[in-house]
Amino acid sequence: MGQWQALGGRGTYVLGLRLLSAGAGVCLLYAAEVDGNWDVYAVGCSAEGPASPIRVTSDPAVDVKPAGAWYDGTLWVAWESNRGDGRRVFVAPISRGRAGEPVALSAPGFSSYDPSLAVLQSGRVCVAWHSFREHNYDIYLRRTDGPSAWAPEERLTRAPTIDRHPVLVAREDELWLIYENALVDLYHVGRTNRRRVIVTRVEPTGLTTPMAKPSPFGPRSEGASATFDPQGRLWLSFLRPRPPRAGWDAFVTCLAGDRWTEAEPVSARKGMDRPVPIAFDGARLVMAVQNDDIPRSWSDVDRTLEAASDVFLTSIDGQTAPPARRPVPMEPLTEPEEPFEAAELRVARGEDLPTPTITYKGQTLKLFFGNLHEHTEISVCNRLGDQSVDESYQHMRDLTRYDFACATDHGYNINPYFWSYLGKLARANHDPGRFLTFLAEEWTSSFEEYSTEHPYGFYGHRNLIFADPYFPRWWNARNRQTPAEVWEELRQMNADFIHIPHQLADTGNVPTDWNFTDEVAQPVAEIFQTRGSYEYKGTLREARRSTPGPGYFLQDAWARGIVIGVIAAPDHGGGYGKACVYATELTREAILDAIRARHCYGTTAAKIVLDVRVDGHLMGETIRRPAGRTVEVQVRVRAPVTIDRVEICRNNQFIYTTSPEGTSAEFTFVDRQPLSGRSYYYVRVVQEDEEIAWSSPVWFGAK
Repeated sequence: MGQWQALGGRGTYVLGLRLLSAGAGVCLLYAAEVDGNWDVYAVGCSAEGPASPIRVTSDPAVDVKPAGAWYDGTLWVAWESNRGDGRRVFVAPISRGRAGEPVALSAPGFSSYDPSLAVLQSGRVCVAWHSFREHNYDIYLRRTDGPSAWAPEERLTRAPTIDRHPVLVAREDELWLIYENALVDLYHVGRTNRRRVIVTRVEPTGLTTPMAKPSPFGPRSEGASATFDPQGRLWLSFLRPRPPRAGWDAFVTCLAGDRWTEAEPVSARKGMDRPVPIAFDGARLVMAVQNDDIPRSWSDVDRTLEAASDVFLTSIDGQTAPPARRPVPMEPLTEPEEPFEAAELRVARGEDLPTPTITYKGQTLKLFFGNLHEHTEISVCNRLGDQSVDESYQHMRDLTRYDFACATDHGYNINPYFWSYLGKLARANHDPGRFLTFLAEEWTSSFEEYSTEHPYGFYGHRNLIFADPYFPRWWNARNRQTPAEVWEELRQMNADFIHIPHQLADTGNVPTDWNFTDEVAQPVAEIFQTRGSYEYKGTLREARRSTPGPGYFLQDAWARGIVIGVIAAPDHGGGYGKACVYATELTREAILDAIRARHCYGTTAAKIVLDVRVDGHLMGETIRRPAGRTVEVQVRVRAPVTIDRVEICRNNQFIYTTSPEGTSAEFTFVDRQPLSGRSYYYVRVVQEDEEIAWSSPVWFGAK
């Protein structure tokens, strides 16, 4: 088998390859990042090799996820772009080697993703995508109405839950739609507890679905690809998870009139969450399946660097399926009716809050909400439940409407391919001024080796966040470096980074070793995540698997004289835990600078707006002198739900509590008996629904 290089080169990064039939040859679609700009390209290929790439887009915005179809000498290409006011779907024709003017298909003001394109026998071009509106995701469609006009947008699905990843396929003038329906539990929007493939045909009256029973897809299925064979039978490939956390198995099935064939495995080996493209070559169904030996449990994570992943071509005889039957018996689609609690919770949490601002020392600071701790399918711990990297960014952009976010997969699950992949998706999901992404990882020190000094293991878990989205390497804590050794290596590389400890007093994993501190490298800690609060032993919403006594909680660190600020983050929770940062602008450098200044706080989930100043100093600041004869604590708070109480804590003792009426409060507390020597003050806000916000402290007498 011969091979040609159609694309690539130093400094070029590629995503979203699609190969499709194009007249007498094939066409390769892809998105490439060149000099920091993502654009869509098309390369025609014949028996003589690839032609020169055609640049479909040239906008400075991100253009990714191309989909296409060939009809009568024209290649139609749709893609996802962040040009304008958000993520939208565009389309353009390519004819005679030139791309036409892009047309925006999806409505402005809404996030739209992952287009699929098909052309009917009549020449009518159809494009589908999923879009976030009315607090959930649904499938939308537009079709050409004449030679150059597009008909109005159509909403195809209305389930309360998540409808996404449409796949369009045409049979003559029939338009078929296959998509994924997913459900999340409560506000755990970073993971799904069900995904299933739904097969439909688009009719003038709505969606219909085959009456064929039983369905081959079962309770968990995803990642569909589809095609019709020359006899008109619908073939589908799809994925099923391999429990408990190994990966996914690929299957193929055929809709032959009034029944589905039994789903047959495509390969005995497992892979990642990668759809299996399928196409017919005469009577044979050809499939491209990704397989790997990536470690499937914690017991073999040290093999991650040795793991291999390959794409294999395989085929089956399509004539083994039962004869085609026309017409296929259909019935109206009954969409899933399960409630989607996340839709109501995101309203209660105030997710669509406009960006607040404050003035401090003559500067305007904006309040940005973010997530600096979220796992994806790359991490073995919840591989089958957590989202893909791209799905995770979509939920963080829309459902929780974070201003900044990252994927922090375990360092021991990362290899060079995954590190490059995480970097590419961070850059491709960055929407300047609206949604900021970081390249990041979790430095996971899980050495459960016990001693008198370390009764629960040593070092603990910390998230490593980089300002540089092209940073060349990651750190695996299993090499037994100390946190200080990691910081020294990073400084030798002139890295702009922060390291954030979490699960501070957790016994399910290793708690934080507070012997390693650094106000610049480790400026903040997670006071809360999906497991619960680590404020102090016995605190409100304390993590269930916390240490039986004090010593590891955040108040314990403060009592030891450690200067460290406060954020919160979900981990695997998606919506549970927010980092709230006052920064001058939404850039990677400005966010990290603000976190290093500890101008930040954490909440359990709600977008509580909290402004705390102690003797005029914004939260997180250190004052070298001891407290004076009095200390003024100014508090301004605005919450999405009625406030139960606002508390002021000095040196880990709550010295003042007020219970304002309503959702806002503004007051000044004067401490007329401040402590001599070193002291620190922070504020805790508790809503009636037990949503909590914690400010970073202000320290007096700090060194």
